[in-house]
Amino acid sequence: MAPTSKPVVSRKTVGRLSLYRRLLESLRTSGTTSVYSHQLARLAGVSATVVRRDLMVIGYTGSPNRGYEVETCLASIKRFLAGASRQDIALVGVGRLGRALLAHFSEYRPMLHITAGFDIDPEVCGTSINGCPIYSIADLGKIVSTRGIRVGIITVPPAMAQEVATALVDSGVLSLVTFTAAALHVPDDVFVDYVDITSALESAAYFAQEGLIKAAAEEEAAEVEVDPIIRKIDSLLDGVGLSLEDLAGRIGARIIVSGEQCKTNVTKIYAGDRVSDLLHEASDRTLLVTKLANLQMVRVAELIDVPGICFVDGTCPSSEIVELAQNNGTLLMVSPLGIFETCGLIFQNLSRKKAG
Repeated sequence: MAPTSKPVVSRKTVGRLSLYRRLLESLRTSGTTSVYSHQLARLAGVSATVVRRDLMVIGYTGSPNRGYEVETCLASIKRFLAGASRQDIALVGVGRLGRALLAHFSEYRPMLHITAGFDIDPEVCGTSINGCPIYSIADLGKIVSTRGIRVGIITVPPAMAQEVATALVDSGVLSLVTFTAAALHVPDDVFVDYVDITSALESAAYFAQEGLIKAAAEEEAAEVEVDPIIRKIDSLLDGVGLSLEDLAGRIGARIIVSGEQCKTNVTKIYAGDRVSDLLHEASDRTLLVTKLANLQMVRVAELIDVPGICFVDGTCPSSEIVELAQNNGTLLMVSPLGIFETCGLIFQNLSRKKAG
């Protein structure tokens, strides 16, 4: 199979991206042309930080003034999930659920095409349902392998699920979606997604309890990791020669205090709020990106000669903070975005600058 340049993301991220796609399609139908991360997050039941992180992973960023353009964001997610070419899929089990899937994908998902259906009912075999030819399950191996089908959907009774899964994998299928409750035993390099309606309803009932949805969103937001993208930024900063003033303009940050350091070229980004880590990792070429707009951060920056601070989430620093930064000669800028998205914009601008 040809290598892919797509970033490796978790199953949860892919699931959320699929949810964002459905929400964005609904927004587009209603005439909405742009949406902010916090608005999309509210619809998806997650935090705005999680939305920004997920979209940054696939290389899509919004505008500080307009948020995300619905049309272009939707196109980016579709390209990531389905790729640029059509994916052929085999469906095994053409009962009521199988027929519903055929109807749905024939009309709404042209890039995910169920190209062959299989069943044991002789009255169904040899017919066509929603444009999909239905074959005898005895012909599964030959048809799937000949057509190079790599994705299979299983909608058969639990007792038949393992036999069907084995036949699909032996024919070259690499990913399975099963609607049965039976656990499947397949090689480690085969992806299996279980669609369990009972489990989904139990989850819905659990999160219907007051307060649990917000708590779950906060817990997920706490898992956001900034460090990997910071390491990438540091590698790009080396030798680029980007001043604090230039950097602010590139990411749409507003300079509050120009300071004596506006022309300083930064070689490191520190994103976070732990003063202890900042003391060990920062230098006179570091831009501090933080959500804590307080006097302590400005004092620490002056102590270790950090030339500039970028507050996030549109936080407006107090007059005391501005005055202290002016006295210290520390540049202050404010990004309208969160920490992760701000760092993502820095990364994208550095990548373009280095490439150019």
